[in-house]
Amino acid sequence: MQKPDIEIAALLGKNAQQLITCRVNLCVHKQITDVRWRPNSDEVLYTATDPSEGMAQSIFRWNVKTGSVLPVTHSIGLLNGGERYGGRDAGCGLSNVAIVCVAANADRPPRLEKIDLQSGNQQVLFDPNASLAKDFAAIAPARLLRWKDAKGRSFTGEFFAARKVGGVPGPLFVSYYVCPGFLRSAFGDDWPLATFAEHGISALCINHAPIRFNAVERYSLALSGVESAVALLASSGEIDRTKVGMGGLSFGTEITMWTAFNSNLLAATSITAAVPSLSMYLHTSLKGDFTSALHREWQLGSFEETPEQWRKIGLQFNLSKIKPPVLMQMPEQEYEWILDSAIPLMRAHRADMYVFPNAPHFKFQPKQLLAANERNVDWFRYWLQDYEDTDPAKRGQYVIWQAMKAHNSDQGRHGDAKD
Repeated sequence: MQKPDIEIAALLGKNAQQLITCRVNLCVHKQITDVRWRPNSDEVLYTATDPSEGMAQSIFRWNVKTGSVLPVTHSIGLLNGGERYGGRDAGCGLSNVAIVCVAANADRPPRLEKIDLQSGNQQVLFDPNASLAKDFAAIAPARLLRWKDAKGRSFTGEFFAARKVGGVPGPLFVSYYVCPGFLRSAFGDDWPLATFAEHGISALCINHAPIRFNAVERYSLALSGVESAVALLASSGEIDRTKVGMGGLSFGTEITMWTAFNSNLLAATSITAAVPSLSMYLHTSLKGDFTSALHREWQLGSFEETPEQWRKIGLQFNLSKIKPPVLMQMPEQEYEWILDSAIPLMRAHRADMYVFPNAPHFKFQPKQLLAANERNVDWFRYWLQDYEDTDPAKRGQYVIWQAMKAHNSDQGRHGDAKD
């Protein structure tokens, strides 16, 4: 996060003393995510990710003896072993003449491709989701957006535009974190972007700007990116800026709630992870590594040590500033850490909470993911489109949401009268 650029260097033989470093423009100041020797050759193949192109990846050949670098292929999405979020990845399969990768674009599902190392010619070997790719192309093709905020800082995101009804701009769903490969959902897999677009809610997945270790700077930069994106889409007539929803997992949850209590941008929110809280600090206080992370990444100690920082960024200390309703679809692993915020919000009819048994940070059970996706679609259609599904099995959730809407409408009227 502090130095995303990676240097590539090689020793020419196990007894070599001199390190050879790639100095060509194509390998300098790049976010390099995979490096491997080409078998029986003097070449190293490496993969670079381009932030200015979303998270597009390209593969290059570096000859360690001549110093030359040649492009092999360029993608508008991912070219790797199938990993979306940069965890352990076996990488592409490699021989002396070809490389075989899992290729995935924002609106095109993963498929297996063979790439000739000399010509760069690509051949699809296996495309198990070809029909889904056709559906995306017909219903909700993605578009890469690039924009700058008021201070000139650059952002990128993948935009799924909904069809306008009667020429009137529709609502927007936003998620902020990372948007790699095939976007069946925003980060966390709880928010089906193309499904939102199919139902008339445009969807935007924003790639985070360079990470700051100062929490307030990190959050404020993200908020600026979200605000400037909404302004851009509203000014072009693509969305209604009064009907914006937002959701996310992990850092995406943090930015969603920071946006909720530091702006008037949002009409509805949805989260699925804990945020730094006094409950979290207490429960993890015997885990030195996590406590160190809270100090380092959020500048948080105990409340007695850092009271002002808790008041700035702690959700539980800013509940009165939250205007949009909050849907919480929490994993069992984390829900206790957000109860100090969730319970007051639920008592005030401003939040609805569901807990998924045995679920970790990332939900992975298909039944749970399906339930979370369906409820998110229902939630945002309810708050942004005044739409209710007629399925009798969903009646219970709408009773809760109707009570939330009625209570907050009454609160708004009373507040207006008082003012």
